[in-house]
Amino acid sequence: MKLLCVFTLATFPIFSLGAAPSEALPEGKGWVSVGEGERAIQVYTYKPKGFSNGPIFFVFHGAKRNAEDYRNWTISLAEKHHAMVAAPFFDQERFLAHLYSWGGILTKDGALRNRKQWSFSMATEVIQDILKREGDPKRDHYLIGHSGGGQFLARYVAMEPVTAKRVVAANAGTYPFPRLDWNWGYGFGKLPRDLQNEGRLKKMVETPMTIYLGLADILPKGENFDDSPEANRQGKFRLERGRNFFEYCQKLAKEKGWKFNWTKVEVPNVGHDAELMIKDLRMEKALGF
Repeated sequence: MKLLCVFTLATFPIFSLGAAPSEALPEGKGWVSVGEGERAIQVYTYKPKGFSNGPIFFVFHGAKRNAEDYRNWTISLAEKHHAMVAAPFFDQERFLAHLYSWGGILTKDGALRNRKQWSFSMATEVIQDILKREGDPKRDHYLIGHSGGGQFLARYVAMEPVTAKRVVAANAGTYPFPRLDWNWGYGFGKLPRDLQNEGRLKKMVETPMTIYLGLADILPKGENFDDSPEANRQGKFRLERGRNFFEYCQKLAKEKGWKFNWTKVEVPNVGHDAELMIKDLRMEKALGF
């Protein structure tokens, strides 16, 4: 935690727009720390002038950990809908690779980690804290994630109670297919039984979610692209994997008689670019506006 404190002070000088615990956030750009000790998460925020009863967009970054950029890219959307933005920062030091995007459920050896250490649990704490600070725990809110953040949210909906009106998982590299013969991350295999039961799979497909895909996200290689055999079973590139995931879950829901509350929105001429995906007008459709 000493390193985290040094980082925080270097990044956020004493005159930054922070907020004390339980205080409403300031207007404009700011930041707040949620949680204590090793569970502390820095959250970049934006609140439009005169914000009162609008929604909150919780935005989850990818592998580059550029939460501040994600906050900034969402501001125009927030202004249009008089919404607030909150972008949690899951730092590389504590949340290396799958400890973020796969929720941190398992250790490298496959052992179950303490639930308080899961990035999923910490995200839920951030959501609840920000809603509380703004005076309404039931305020409308939405979850948006791109790339690693899209992976995070595609798995989050199966593991945590979701109170958001809609979850948008954009251009994820891999997905948690609801099948037990694929190990966790790619499927639900090797998880404890209570995390892979049918009720959890049902919950996942019944959660309002949009698989949001760039039609030009078709490169079978690149930075942070998972080209493992397990990933390639899902498709050759991100667009194909997202389509296959949507279709697989839609078919499963139909076979089981479960309600399927997902939609799929595709964006022409955009590849693996978080800024363009967030700023595209189709984002509003993805959110259900």
